[in-house]
Amino acid sequence: MAHTAASKASELTPLPQASVFQQLQATPRIYAYLGVLIGAAVCLGAREVARWQYIDETFTDEWGLGETAAVAAIAVAVVSLTLGRILDRRDPRPYVMVALALSVVSNGLVGLLLLQGPLAIWLTLVAAAIDGAALGVGGVALLKTQAALVVPGAEGAAEILNVLRLGIGGVLGAVLAGLSPDPAWTLLGSVPILLVSSALLWRVMRPIQPRIPPPGTSKDRTSLLAYLRSSPLLTRVVGVDLILALVIPTQLVNLVLTNLNAPEIASLSIASGMVGVLAGRMALTLAGFRGNPRVILLVTVGSLCLLQLVGVLSLTDQWLQSQPLALPLIVILGSMASTYAQGLLAAIIQQEVTENYRGRLGSILVAGRNILISVGALTGALGAATLGSQWLILLLAFSLLLVIALTRGFKVLART
Repeated sequence: MAHTAASKASELTPLPQASVFQQLQATPRIYAYLGVLIGAAVCLGAREVARWQYIDETFTDEWGLGETAAVAAIAVAVVSLTLGRILDRRDPRPYVMVALALSVVSNGLVGLLLLQGPLAIWLTLVAAAIDGAALGVGGVALLKTQAALVVPGAEGAAEILNVLRLGIGGVLGAVLAGLSPDPAWTLLGSVPILLVSSALLWRVMRPIQPRIPPPGTSKDRTSLLAYLRSSPLLTRVVGVDLILALVIPTQLVNLVLTNLNAPEIASLSIASGMVGVLAGRMALTLAGFRGNPRVILLVTVGSLCLLQLVGVLSLTDQWLQSQPLALPLIVILGSMASTYAQGLLAAIIQQEVTENYRGRLGSILVAGRNILISVGALTGALGAATLGSQWLILLLAFSLLLVIALTRGFKVLART
């Protein structure tokens, strides 16, 4: 049976050309599921802003954000890799609720402690570990649950909609956190939202019939490795996905602004990043899998590389600081390109992976992305501090060129 699954894994499935909404029209419950989860995404976005605010009060140097990100990434990796195998054999719905419960406990306790004053460093790291554990549980369980909500062959469309859900929630959460007078109240305010979302989500999930493979079809990690070896396309797409997580730092705009010491363009540039992320995810939702994915990835990643080179040139003689709209425009276009490319890869992976291995492969992706994003953030902070933002951006641009060259122009996607 394992051999049969491996044989199927080696067959390439053509990507559906129907729109995302056409693919999901037979299963309208997916809209209720992801709609309810927007509340959780709002709380996630608000928590990230609140974390940045209280970390700034806790730590005396610029490494606090990197240290907490590293702790959270380790927790994500440990928990997700442990649960991946389990969730390929069990009902994922209770684990979704566990993830939400962990977020409620973490946000509530940290919010109450912040009312008493700045957190101790050890408490900040413990909170980061709990948040990482919640993400490790929820990241895999949500993938399994959303796949069970749609008809076979529409898993990629569900992931595209999930990417949009995260974008909308993240922007709304960041805006609400910006309006909050204090990170403590941001976190405490997220607790009732999470509780209501949990109650509604359980009601939406109750009728779902989880796709639980028969016993013996996914026994251990060896079968996953055999599956990946038998599916070189999927393995290479996963590799590209993880490499881009490393070479596209999520905190690049913040690093550049800190290095430039340009507060007059900071707020507009950060807001531009949010707009670009949301625009990229909306464009992906409207386009779906239509078009040649290899060409799309070349255009998006190549455009990001070109924009970074333009950024390097515009930093010469402080031209960028003298043009208040230049950096926001570059940030919008760059965020759109990177978000589209990474969202498309995530959707292709969910479309290609078979159900017997979705949990374990999802755990590798959740763990790998978080660890590599943390490594990229720490490396970026070190590069900005030692080389300056201009050299950092130049190195990132050449990293993208190297990725394009090593993948031979993303040739792996030519046959999808």
